[in-house]
Amino acid sequence: MGARMIRTSPLIVSATLLAGLAACGQNAATAEAETENAAGAQVLVQNAVASTVAEDAGNTGPVAALETAAASVPAPATTTVATLPLRRGYYVRSETPCNQASRADVFSLVTRTGMNLNCTFKKIEKTGATTFRVTQECADEGAAWGRGDGTETSTDTYEIPNETSYKVTYEGGYESSARYCAQSSMSPEYRDNDISDVMR
Repeated sequence: MGARMIRTSPLIVSATLLAGLAACGQNAATAEAETENAAGAQVLVQNAVASTVAEDAGNTGPVAALETAAASVPAPATTTVATLPLRRGYYVRSETPCNQASRADVFSLVTRTGMNLNCTFKKIEKTGATTFRVTQECADEGAAWGRGDGTETSTDTYEIPNETSYKVTYEGGYESSARYCAQSSMSPEYRDNDISDVMR
C-alpha cells in the first residue's frame, strides 16, 4: 500500500497562522510596556536622589550656625582669689610618714600669707576647677651665704584636689606632691614649734 496523504483544510492553516501572529503581537506589546515601565522607574529614582542631595545641601545653614555658636562660647574666665584652699600647717612629701619627716621631707608650711615663712603670695589665679597659678615672692637670705639679701619672684602651678594635698609644677617643669600632717603627729622637732601666729 502506498503512503496515504493527509489533506489539511486551508481554513485550519489560516486559523493557526492567525493565532501565531496574535501571540507574537501580544508578546511584543508586553515587552514594550515592561521597557517603558523600567525607564519610568529609573527616572523616579534619579529624581529622588537629586531631591535628597538638594535637601542635604539646603540643610548646611543650621549646621554652620551651630558651629559658629560653639566657636563663640568664651573660655572659662580666670579669677583672682585671696588664698589657696589648703588647710594651714605642715605639708610633708607624699611618700613620707608624718612622724618620720625630717627637714628634707617637710615640704612646706602653708600660712595665711604664703608658702613657708620667707615666701609671700603676690597673686593667686584660679585657672580651673582645682588648678591655681600662684605668683609668690621669696626672701633670699643671702647673709647666710656671705652675700646681700634679696628677693626672688616665681610663678608656679598648683593642682589641689582637696584641702589636705597638692601637686606643684614649678616654672622649670619640676613637679612634687605633698600632703598635710597634723603638727601633733610629727617628730618633736616640728611638734614643739609654736606656729600659732602664722596660722591665724
